[in-house]
Amino acid sequence: MKEKFISTNELANDASKILKNLTAGEGLVILRYSDPVGVLICYDDYKKIQNMELNQVHECKACLGAIKRNKA
Repeated sequence: MKEKFISTNELANDASKILKNLTAGEGLVILRYSDPVGVLICYDDYKKIQNMELNQVHECKACLGAIKRNKA
C-alpha cells in the first residue's frame, strides 16, 4: 500500500478534499507533531482488510481443530 503523510492540521483544514481524493491502494498516515497517530484508507480497502482478518481467524480455527483431532 502506497503511503502519504499529512498533518492533523491539513486534515482539519482540508477534510472534504482529502476524503474525496482517497483512492484504493493508498493510505494517508496522519501525523501529530511528526508522530503517526492514525491512518485513513478508502472504504474498499478497509473491507478487504476486514475480510482478510475474518478469513485468517477461520483458517486458524480450522488448523487448531485439526491439531486437536490429531492429538486425540
